[in-house]
Amino acid sequence: MIRKTLKIIRNLLLLLLIPILIIGIIYIINPKYIENKAMDLFCPTVNINDEYLNKIVVETPEVYELMQIACSLTETFQADENLIFKGTYYKEVETYFIPFKNHELISKLNEYFKANPYGNSQHTIRILSLNYKINNNNELIYSEIIKVKTILLKLFKTKVFLVPENLDLIESFAKKSNFKDFYNNHKDYYSKLISNYHKLCNFEHMKNWLESKFSVEYQSYRIVFSPLTGGFHSTTKFKDKVKNIEQTFMYVSAPYENIEGLSDKDFEIKAGGKAREVFSEIDHNYVNPLTDKYLKELEKAMPDYLFWNNQKSKSSSYKSSYGTFNEYMTWGVFSLYAIDTYSEENVDTIIKIQADIINDNRKFNRFREFNDELIKQYKENSKPEIEKLYVPMLEWMKKKSAPKNVNSKQGVQ
Repeated sequence: MIRKTLKIIRNLLLLLLIPILIIGIIYIINPKYIENKAMDLFCPTVNINDEYLNKIVVETPEVYELMQIACSLTETFQADENLIFKGTYYKEVETYFIPFKNHELISKLNEYFKANPYGNSQHTIRILSLNYKINNNNELIYSEIIKVKTILLKLFKTKVFLVPENLDLIESFAKKSNFKDFYNNHKDYYSKLISNYHKLCNFEHMKNWLESKFSVEYQSYRIVFSPLTGGFHSTTKFKDKVKNIEQTFMYVSAPYENIEGLSDKDFEIKAGGKAREVFSEIDHNYVNPLTDKYLKELEKAMPDYLFWNNQKSKSSSYKSSYGTFNEYMTWGVFSLYAIDTYSEENVDTIIKIQADIINDNRKFNRFREFNDELIKQYKENSKPEIEKLYVPMLEWMKKKSAPKNVNSKQGVQ
């Protein structure tokens, strides 16, 4: 009997081993195929409603804002100005919601944020809060926009703050604070900011320009903002498998509150800055897939990302050659967009301000020279599609990269 049982176990193990070996062999021959299949199996998908189809929508969704308010009350957010913008709206939030700062939801969020405030909890809150609306009784109503596999929710249940696993807490916070009243009373304010965004950023022009420079198209843009968001922006994209199209999501900070009365010059310079904030998130959805085609070349061009990246960010997004290069390229592509968009009088100023931010403030310490070379290549090659700039830029980077015997952690050449 024992021998028979062992034989059954052995046969089962062999049955499991065979597909694993086959997958392993296929991965060695064609890793991209296996990666794409894994993405198809596990990646969340989206239902693109008609209100978003073939449109660019700027919005402050109500449950998204509820969660941003809750996050803003945590000790972690309070201590990091990159996570929270303490402007006029924040003061109103603070006055209204401070009596509820000891609610269990706030404590639980803070526990998740302590280890890494820029990690997966932030991203899942941004994404999954869009699956809910809230009625006038402050009750959450589920509306499946982004579909996540149950297995993923189970895998991350104890590691990440998940909105679906904390509905009772979120609803309790909303009811005790009467959140819906606060949100309704600020609808005109949100609408004004949305209007300002459209005045400052020509989103249709951005989309058309990007699609003329990349061989990628997206049928829906959702630009999601909170007046509480600081400098920590992010983006993601999901596919609607039924319609066979993709939707991109950009999570960004609010535009300027007051833009009336600015001179034409000041308005254009401010518009350039705000456009870059959104553009450099949007174009990750174009740049990253293109970089995927040049991974071997990138490895040779940037053997040590620390030579190009001196930042001390808590985010793991840039702790690799891939993440560092994509940040260089997304900001660099904005400079090319600026050249084709803004007046000759102001374009150099707009480009310089943005280059100073990423080079000096964010410590991507060789961005200025990268940007100058990218602009040079763009102009000398009759403003081509961006892919045609990849090989010359990667070759240029290979020559610039630090020798192996140099302490790149110090950024020394």
